[in-house]
Amino acid sequence: MKRAVIFILGIGLWSACGIEPVTHQSYAVTFRVLPDSLPDNGQVFITGNQDLLGNWSSGATALLPQPDGSWRRTFSFPSGTNLEYKFTRGSWRTEAVDAAGLEYPNFSLTVDRDTVVNIVIPGWRDRWAGITALSAARLANKAGRIELFENWRYHPGDNLAWADPAYDDSAWAEANTQLPPGEPPPGGWPGIGWFRLHLQVDSSLQHVPLAFIMSHIGASEVYLDGKLLYRYGSVEQPGSPERAYLERNPRHIIFNDTNHLLAVRYSNTSTAFFTASGVNGGFGILLGGLDDFIANRTAQVRLMSIYQIVFSVVPLTLALIHLLLFLFYPPARENLFYAICLIGFAGISFFSFYPALTGEVSQYVWSQRLELLSLMLAICFGLLTLYSRGYERLPRQYLLILLVAAILLVVVWIYPGLANLLVLYGFLIVASLELLRVILRFYAQNRRESWLIGVGFVGLICGIAYQLLVNAGLLPPPFGDGVVYVYGVLVLSIATSINLALDFARSHRRLLEQERSAREQEIQHRLLEADVARKTRELEEARKLQLSMLPKELPEVPGLEIAVYMQTASEVGGDYYDFRHDADGTLTVVVGDATGHGTRAGIMVALIKSLFNTMGNTFFLPDFFQHCTRSIRKMNFGNLYMALLLARFRGGQMTVSAAGMPPALIYRKQSHAVEELLIKGLPLGGPEGYAYQQKQVKLHPGDTVLLMSDGYSELFNDRNEIFDDDRVKAAFREAAAGSPREIIAHLNRVGDHWRNGRRTEDDITFVVLKVTSSSPSQITR
Repeated sequence: MKRAVIFILGIGLWSACGIEPVTHQSYAVTFRVLPDSLPDNGQVFITGNQDLLGNWSSGATALLPQPDGSWRRTFSFPSGTNLEYKFTRGSWRTEAVDAAGLEYPNFSLTVDRDTVVNIVIPGWRDRWAGITALSAARLANKAGRIELFENWRYHPGDNLAWADPAYDDSAWAEANTQLPPGEPPPGGWPGIGWFRLHLQVDSSLQHVPLAFIMSHIGASEVYLDGKLLYRYGSVEQPGSPERAYLERNPRHIIFNDTNHLLAVRYSNTSTAFFTASGVNGGFGILLGGLDDFIANRTAQVRLMSIYQIVFSVVPLTLALIHLLLFLFYPPARENLFYAICLIGFAGISFFSFYPALTGEVSQYVWSQRLELLSLMLAICFGLLTLYSRGYERLPRQYLLILLVAAILLVVVWIYPGLANLLVLYGFLIVASLELLRVILRFYAQNRRESWLIGVGFVGLICGIAYQLLVNAGLLPPPFGDGVVYVYGVLVLSIATSINLALDFARSHRRLLEQERSAREQEIQHRLLEADVARKTRELEEARKLQLSMLPKELPEVPGLEIAVYMQTASEVGGDYYDFRHDADGTLTVVVGDATGHGTRAGIMVALIKSLFNTMGNTFFLPDFFQHCTRSIRKMNFGNLYMALLLARFRGGQMTVSAAGMPPALIYRKQSHAVEELLIKGLPLGGPEGYAYQQKQVKLHPGDTVLLMSDGYSELFNDRNEIFDDDRVKAAFREAAAGSPREIIAHLNRVGDHWRNGRRTEDDITFVVLKVTSSSPSQITR
């Protein structure tokens, strides 16, 4: 598939760039031209029917000067090539003429061997002094087209008497009717003037209808022998703007005698605007065979219409598709960018062919501006398209590119000078280089899904670059067709279509794969649901077992007020608390925390509860820890351990021992201070024989003891900050004067505020004991 795509796009690029097929049998043809005269800094050009010869572009192919005064150049052509060619000094106004002042017929040569062609040129058309002659022979030499360039006499101002053939114009100066930039006519151009041309018509063209083409961007009236022949647009009085009109269709003219006067009343009050844009402000007249001109105009209208429709509708259709894709899926912004880019390309095609189909000069000017706007849209949004495909975020330079493009567009729109256009073209070249950089980045990153669009943009850039070179006269138009860039647009459109089709194919394959994966996931989901339901039942049973191991009610101990709180982080938590009531009035409190959660933690809690019920009255608390460690190790729990704290209350004394638990906190009513009773030790289930410690402190009425697991001090907030021991002591101190229930409620409020919505990640257990009298005597069960 990829080879086929490359083959198709290769054909498009070959068409856009005008690459000729390679042949193996070629011969060298050397043209040696010896002009009798040549103006200073003059050059000799050859033009002909081959790409190497410029395809009849008068200034495309220059010959090289030689020391002997001749001009020569060697070309290679395949055997059997039929050459037709002429020589100029860079334009058809400076075409080579014979000794009688007539243009040569096309020189011809059939290439069958290495050849040197020697040509002597007696003169040049623009330097020939004499009356303008028209004849059938000259018309044939000029391939049926005679431009009336030379011998025009000019006078500024307006006077209808100047149309009279009897009027003496010998004092009038010769002028270039085209009013090119930088070449004002003698006497200046006030916006209106008259041009007169004396013609000598050979009998071979008398009474023969000839095609008459008037090309200009103003308004004119054409007089033949003093009689109004044609009116193009509306010539107004001096000082008033004319209504410009350009007639595209050929009209006819008939010469009935030998000597004739052709007079043109021409008005253009906007020559400064056009010459500033590098456009001629005057007019040109072309004569030729009427039938041929009508046929050529018909063919041109047909071809331009086809070009306009095809090269506008194809991008617009693709633009509509991508716009719909964007509307259905807005996150894919590249579809919106590319739709605008294609609208720009459609505008380029439409407005570039539009002038050939209209005669309104104002529409011609606006079409040029809109073509420029379309070009900027196409390049800028084409670049945005590649950015959106090649970057996760649009790079910062795109803002600079859009800003510069907008400023240049406004400047060129208002002041369409040649210098401004060159700056704009420079910007477009830079933007095109940026396009190439992004495309190369695709290849470097192996972005296979985007390489086709990259190839399309390369084809477009080649087409535009070739078109600019053709327009500048530096390269001949391929196949004799001056419209090149539209083939680049076609390459881009084809590449986009192929890429779109491949995207659809990839999406379809992904959908099929996702459907298969979804079916498999559905099966796995159902199996998982069954397994979860089973485990849920098991966990619920384990939870019921764990809850059954907690005290059903709190002991009522004279001299002590007790409150407890537990919050588990999963169905079966690892935290545990219990009380042992001895007959001598001793109260033993245990608070524990098994590592982990779930069923295994519940089993560990059950073991410790069993041991506590049977051995919780051990005189030396560390002995209980040693016995627990031995029992846990016999159970082979692996890496499951139990942190535990024992606190024994008797006769106003508290004896505490701990194995890996947070310190017990004691609030002293007399000093309003919080003491920390820290006893370090390994969790139960570790190495046997570890020397655990116990400590004893005196309690006074009003003192409050807080025993807890580490889940509270290790609370994290939404900024991933830990609560820590200092905040625990501060929160305890704030509420320690209240009842144990009030203390627990305050601790929970502070913890919830700290978490700020973040879930708890560990069990939390509080046991709060407040001393209400100095010496409790008994325990009420």
